[in-house]
Amino acid sequence: MTTNTNPTTSSTARHSLDLWLTMWNTDGDIARRICADDFRIHFSMAESDGSAPADAIRTAEDFARYLGGWHEQHPGVVFTSVADAIDGDHGRLLWDMEADGRRAGGVDVFDFAGDGRIRRVWSVGGQRSMRSS
Repeated sequence: MTTNTNPTTSSTARHSLDLWLTMWNTDGDIARRICADDFRIHFSMAESDGSAPADAIRTAEDFARYLGGWHEQHPGVVFTSVADAIDGDHGRLLWDMEADGRRAGGVDVFDFAGDGRIRRVWSVGGQRSMRSS
């Protein structure tokens, strides 16, 4: 396990992680503040039509634009945090997503830049809640 000895980086990484689901729920423009310039995201699933538009994301600006379209296509979807952790330059977030009365969950794994912004995310969604029964 990597220990981060820079409290500024730890606090800004925490700030970025805390805003991640707020960004998904409300405002894609948050990506411009919490994502590094060379941001990349890797999703395990494609869109319902089989396309994978997120594969073209190469910057925080690209991601903000992607989220704008995502919000338009998925109104009413709500993400909630189940658990999270930050260890040095890395973080994890277990989340649930609710839409149309159904709940599913997933996990996002993060690499943070030296300034605490998010550089890389690997996101895997499932078919059931991440909450324990």
